[in-house]
Amino acid sequence: MYHNSFSGLNCVSTESIKKESTFDSVLEEKWVKAQQNGIFRYVLKIPDSKILEGKYQFLIQLNIDRGCKKRSPENITSMNQLFNEKQFNFTKIVSEEQIMNLDNIDKDDIIAVNVSPIEYCHSLLLPQRCKRLPQIITKYSLFKAIELFSLSSSPYLRMAFNSLCAHASVNHLHWHLYYLNWRMLLEYIDLEEYAGPVQILEKYPAKGFCIKYSNVQNMDDFVNWAFLIVNYLQNTEIAHNVYITRGKLSIAEEYKDIRIYIWVRKSMTGVKNINAFNPAAPELFGHLSIKSEETYKNITEEHVMRILRDVTEVTFSSIVAEIKRLIEYAE
Repeated sequence: MYHNSFSGLNCVSTESIKKESTFDSVLEEKWVKAQQNGIFRYVLKIPDSKILEGKYQFLIQLNIDRGCKKRSPENITSMNQLFNEKQFNFTKIVSEEQIMNLDNIDKDDIIAVNVSPIEYCHSLLLPQRCKRLPQIITKYSLFKAIELFSLSSSPYLRMAFNSLCAHASVNHLHWHLYYLNWRMLLEYIDLEEYAGPVQILEKYPAKGFCIKYSNVQNMDDFVNWAFLIVNYLQNTEIAHNVYITRGKLSIAEEYKDIRIYIWVRKSMTGVKNINAFNPAAPELFGHLSIKSEETYKNITEEHVMRILRDVTEVTFSSIVAEIKRLIEYAE
């Protein structure tokens, strides 16, 4: 198991893109070994990928196995749903799924493989796993998520969080992480000024909030501003998705930044639909994992735009003024 202490955020230059950190190397080695040992529900196969024609460059990937072999999702009925020991949770995973211990001798903060992967090295950050916390972002878990970017030298590392009623499959605190070896629009898209260090993702079908590390230059502030928003959303029972990616100023710039995107959205209750695709955090970011060949063949940018707007637009419009007041009060 790999141990490392936090020593500040790690920015990636174009010269270091091909250099793996110890974290990247160990994660890849352990993940590949787990796949070879048959730990997964299926061997990751993405037979086809494409960038949709249009303004937003949505990445579409065909992953049929995830649609038919994934574990049945939990029945989520409320943002305040309590942890249920009788349901599947991450204290029940076998030792072979646990591939990293993050500087924690009691194995309470670990990385485990996602046995139904959407991309290369798709794993789960399980902070304070043994406390059996529900799927609600804690400040500690957000810090641990950001901390992984200090351990990685890859520009392709991504992290995602789906709240309850926002396509979370398991009501036990977890973050997704994976490598996505594609250049994505939201790494460098222009953002609008809003309040304090928080900016608005305005010129995009899924409008949302964004905090850039370059706007704060301080790890604690970076986490605190993001947590201010997500904590408010949880307390007011507003479903949300979070996506963390390395960022830059333009498509040609070096990766000198990290962006935290936060989307508010319609609540989805009940057992989530796993047909075609679900608009969870990766999809809002522009990375769509498609489970149907027919959908993959026929999907268009207009179709994706319509779904993203439908999921986010009304909720964003209803909350944007209140979030601004919250930020201004906190400054």
